[in-house]
Amino acid sequence: VAKLSGRGLGTTGGMIDKLESIPGLSCDLSEARFGRQVQEIGLAIVEAGDLAPADKAIYALRDTTGTVDSLPLIGSSIVSKKAATGAGYLLYDVKRGSGAFMKTTEQARELAELLVALTEDLGIRVSALITDMDNPLGSAVGNALEVRESVRFLKGDEVPEDLAHEARYVAARLLELKGIADPERAVEDALSSGAAYDKFAEFVRAQGGDTDALDDLPVSDEVSEVTAPRGGFVARFGALGVAGAALALGAGRQKKGDEIDPGAGVEVLVKVGDEVGEGQPVARIYGGRHVGRAEHLVREALEISDEPVDPTPAILDSL
Repeated sequence: VAKLSGRGLGTTGGMIDKLESIPGLSCDLSEARFGRQVQEIGLAIVEAGDLAPADKAIYALRDTTGTVDSLPLIGSSIVSKKAATGAGYLLYDVKRGSGAFMKTTEQARELAELLVALTEDLGIRVSALITDMDNPLGSAVGNALEVRESVRFLKGDEVPEDLAHEARYVAARLLELKGIADPERAVEDALSSGAAYDKFAEFVRAQGGDTDALDDLPVSDEVSEVTAPRGGFVARFGALGVAGAALALGAGRQKKGDEIDPGAGVEVLVKVGDEVGEGQPVARIYGGRHVGRAEHLVREALEISDEPVDPTPAILDSL
């Protein structure tokens, strides 16, 4: 797996920001080291850089001409960077909802179909999922908080079921694309044997990270709780509002160049469909910046119904 990622501009950090919340880990690798690491341990993740230089120039032009939301240009921008890595297999996770660029399932399906068509034209085996981003996936929204939750999953510790299900499903779909027999069993074997966590730790060491820190990643020691204003059933915990709270706390950037607080963020304690009582904690706030604003945004994001509510599936469709 040769993965190119970016830093976040907006509600939370990008994948590079999240990984670099692990003490010592760097995603600034030379092209030669990047290729060597993929060959030696099978996994490397680096900042996107200049792999597709034309895309950067075209993006600046799109910004100037007001065509950032042009679907053909979005599709070509995404696919160009993936194809430039020489990938033989790709699985796109196209999100829809309040916290995503595509607000409806129909818009997400249109983008997913375009990504699949463009990628197939380049001779790459490809599939796509449409997943929900009306509500947070898992419980953690931030940088170190999200890595901590991911480490728990890889170690076989308890994490929210929506996260565990989607991670297993994505891994199995990738193995299926590659022609691996019984991909679901292969995923379960990797998790139960400890091989999945061991590979992650090997990747962290290869990129300079402190694997001892994975057991207790540093997060903010300034912690407060948000409680339910009344009893009932959770109807929605809006992803956009929760992400806005994480941004206020310092987990993301208002503008390019802003410094991120890797230990800041929000931990969601309830899911859609859960019954809650008045005064019950529904979220934890990590960080000391704009705490009042963050608490207000979390409360605004929480919708409580008097009637039971069925939870929304994390995976809505697949291509």
